[in-house]
Parts: sequence; C-alpha cells; structure tokens
Amino acid sequence: MLREGGGEQREIGMVSGGMQEMQDQMDFGTAAACEGRAGGHDVTGRAGEGQGGGGRVVAGEEEAVISFTVPGAPVGKGRPKVASRGGKFAQLYTPEKTANYEGLVAHSGQVAMNGRDLIAGAVSVRLDIRLPVPASWSKRKQSQALDGQVLPTKKPDIDNVEKAIFDGLNGVVWNDDVQVVEVTKRKRYGAVPGVQVVIREVTGGE
Repeated sequence: MLREGGGEQREIGMVSGGMQEMQDQMDFGTAAACEGRAGGHDVTGRAGEGQGGGGRVVAGEEEAVISFTVPGAPVGKGRPKVASRGGKFAQLYTPEKTANYEGLVAHSGQVAMNGRDLIAGAVSVRLDIRLPVPASWSKRKQSQALDGQVLPTKKPDIDNVEKAIFDGLNGVVWNDDVQVVEVTKRKRYGAVPGVQVVIREVTGGE
C-alpha cells in the first residue's frame, strides 16, 4: 500500500441538537451491542460515545470490540497530487485536507485503544457516517434531513470516507486494513457530524 506524506493539523467541527439523530445512533449502537453479546460480551454502543476522540475497548477471550467517534464533518480520501522538483522529479503527496482528517482519525483510534496492542487478526467494521445539514436549507428541509426523509446524495462518497478512516487506523488499531474482512456502512445527515466506528475482531468459523 502506498503511503504518502502530508500535514498533521487537526480541525474539529461540532454542531448541536437533534433528538432523532440520537435515536438513530442508538439504533446503530444497539446492533453492535447485539453482536458483542452474541460472543459472550456486554458491549454497549450508546449515542455520542467516544465524542472528541474518546472511545473504549471491551475485551474477551475470543474477541474485542473497539468503539469511538471521529468528530467533525467527514472527509473523503482525496486523490494523490503531484509536485515536481526542478522540472525533473515528480513526487506524489496526500492533499492537506485528507492528511489532516487521517491525523484526526488516527488520534481518535489511538485514544480508544488506550495502549493495547494492535489487532493482528481479521476484523469487521461498522461505519455510521453523519454529514452536517446545510445551513442554507429551510427549517422544514433541515428537519426532514435529520428525520432521514432527505438523504445525502452528495460528496463525500461513502467509499472515500471509508478509505480515509481505514488509512488513518493503519498502525493505530490494526497493522493494515487488509485485515478488514467485513464492512457495514451508511451515510446520513446528522445534527452532530462525525463518523461512529465500531471494530470487532472476527474469529474463525464466523
């Protein structure tokens, strides 16, 4: 996997409000909790848990669940750019916006890991991507967006957000994102923009 260099500035944007948003995130977390209990562990994925880079790990004999939120407006992985030196050499580099976001992802994952060793085996990942509601929309349309009646059919692409999250977690939560064998993801508008990440170790036979 090609890893390009980039800036390490972090920026976090937060917006308040939205009872429906809280319910949606609780529903998403409940699904993760059911998976954890099925493996003999009590895992709760409550709304807002891990805000600001926080998170937690629930470990057991066969699996561990890591849950945290990457705060702020989600950012998709940008295409590498080319810079020339002296007109002879070309060098690829990661766009600054992407590098900043991957740095934020890495920080959020590192806080959630709390010093534990990198996951060495297969993992499944759940991503609940929440985009900010455009301020230019009418109150009615904003309410509809928060209720899930208006869906975000715009950038960032859901796959590019996934790429940025996965690359940011390389060497932080797992060794490499080739270890991801299962992904569940969705993109919605939210009163509090961010990406809720739930990672579960997958054992053989599942």
